[in-house]
Amino acid sequence: MLFFIKVSIVFFILSLNLTTLSAEEISEQTFFERDGQTPSSIKDIIDSGPLMSTELTDHSLKSTGKKPLKKSLKENKANNTSKNAEEISEQTFFERENKTNSISQKIESNASSMILSLKDAIIRTLSNNVSIAIESFDSKVKKETIIDSLSEFDITLGIELSTGRKTQQLASAFSSPNRMENDTDNWDLSISQKLVTGANYQFDFTNNRNKTNSKTAGLNPSYNSEFQLSLTQPLLKNFGTIINKRNIHIAKNEADISDYDFETKVIDVISDVENTYWDYVFNLRDLEVKQKSLDRAKDFQRRVKSQVLVGTMAPIETLQAESEVASREEFLLSSKDAIEDTQDKLKNILNIDFSSPEGLLPIYPSSKADILIKNVDFNETVKIALASRSDYLGKKKELENKDILVKYQENQVYPSIDLVGSLGMNGLSGDAVSITSGTFQGKSAYGGGYGNALTDSLSTNYYDWELGIKISYPLGNRSAKSKLSASRLEKAKLILDIKNLEKKIILEVRESIRQLQTDAKRIKAASIAKKLAEEKLKAEEKKFEVGLSTSFNVLEFQEDLAQAQSNEIKAIIDYKQSRIRFRMIIASTLNYHNVKLPANEPS
Repeated sequence: MLFFIKVSIVFFILSLNLTTLSAEEISEQTFFERDGQTPSSIKDIIDSGPLMSTELTDHSLKSTGKKPLKKSLKENKANNTSKNAEEISEQTFFERENKTNSISQKIESNASSMILSLKDAIIRTLSNNVSIAIESFDSKVKKETIIDSLSEFDITLGIELSTGRKTQQLASAFSSPNRMENDTDNWDLSISQKLVTGANYQFDFTNNRNKTNSKTAGLNPSYNSEFQLSLTQPLLKNFGTIINKRNIHIAKNEADISDYDFETKVIDVISDVENTYWDYVFNLRDLEVKQKSLDRAKDFQRRVKSQVLVGTMAPIETLQAESEVASREEFLLSSKDAIEDTQDKLKNILNIDFSSPEGLLPIYPSSKADILIKNVDFNETVKIALASRSDYLGKKKELENKDILVKYQENQVYPSIDLVGSLGMNGLSGDAVSITSGTFQGKSAYGGGYGNALTDSLSTNYYDWELGIKISYPLGNRSAKSKLSASRLEKAKLILDIKNLEKKIILEVRESIRQLQTDAKRIKAASIAKKLAEEKLKAEEKKFEVGLSTSFNVLEFQEDLAQAQSNEIKAIIDYKQSRIRFRMIIASTLNYHNVKLPANEPS
């Protein structure tokens, strides 16, 4: 009789187990299909594999009722050497899951969602990001300073037209009349310019018409016309094209530095959206894990209750199962909250208005997170980083500016020795008037109109010239010497800054490579740990079925499996984010994503 009772109990437990497993299988298979609420593209991607790829490809999406985001940036179609270098070997650590739970209640409860690939996220961010727009204005302002510096050598044209009248009393007793009246008209033209050698020239063309009431004026009215060219050329201080074009070179370097800053800003923004995107992917996948864990706990709770009802298990066993279900529900709520927070952060980066129709839709990340692992050569990576890092190249440009300023200050210590010279030609004419003075009567030989005066000034018969040297030097010259010392000290300081930056870059490269290697090992270890956790749980459940284990042990092993699954997902996302940081450190982000910044316009 006792043997018959034992056999009956064993058959009852086996039939109960088979019924429970069948219910679980049906629940998992139909989780995504119920009510037809999950977009077909989401179900296809989940069933076919992980949400995980380091390559940015434009994944075509199946019917979702949403139009793909439009491209708004130019893409560099040239071969990407940085990307090719990374595509050495591929290891996918997410196994295909044919049965999975919902990604999030948000996506499940909406008939439509905003399907977003990583490439679209980057394009949209670069198109709408405010900080990038601000930085681009800074770059444009710097380029305008180049034009301002070039204006130092612009030609200055001057035109002066004037007319005037002057009356004056005459003190001489022999003046006739004793009240002078002069009417003058002037029309002048001047051209001046500074040359890149440091020379300054000025060309003047002056003209004058004068009419007076003086009885002794031989030409009334009279016309004066004169051409005058003057030149000052420094021979020591302020001499040379390098010295005089220093502001242009400095302005160009400042514009380059601004471009480097702009590039750094773009890289930071791209990296930020990448990290946030993959954080969001992790949160969604982690929610799946926690949902599965909760389903396991609920299923186990039902099994425990069934066994309590038939008397094969003590009622106290249900308390452990119920407690674990409540605990896992709490974890699930926290995971959903993390998804909402990360989704809001991603929408903010994309500059999406939260109150807009688009802002009310949940985001579904369509890019997969498969990973590509390769060995990185340290020395080659350091060379790439030093040749590409915007902050390092910007420091090099600053050093060029310091060199220019040192050379200029060295020149300012010299005495000022200038070659000065001028050459003029003049002409005179007017209405000749006969003048009687005592017994003498005469008439000017230069009678004629304005044309005669102009002809005479061009004839080179009437000229004046001057040539000389002008020397000046401040005794002690303390101002120039102190400025020279200060500029040399600033250059020495900058050199040390550059060396310190080089050490920092090398350290960052070493840390980044080490982190990549560590994360790659973590992925392998996490994958093995997950498989072992699955086997342990299966074994423990079999022991529980025959009464050799407790509900506490089974639930603990369930939690171990959930943690191992989360750890594997986290390891993969960490590797991808380490790769993002690695690209930032060697400044290959733009090339990797085929982002081409506007080319500098030639000055």
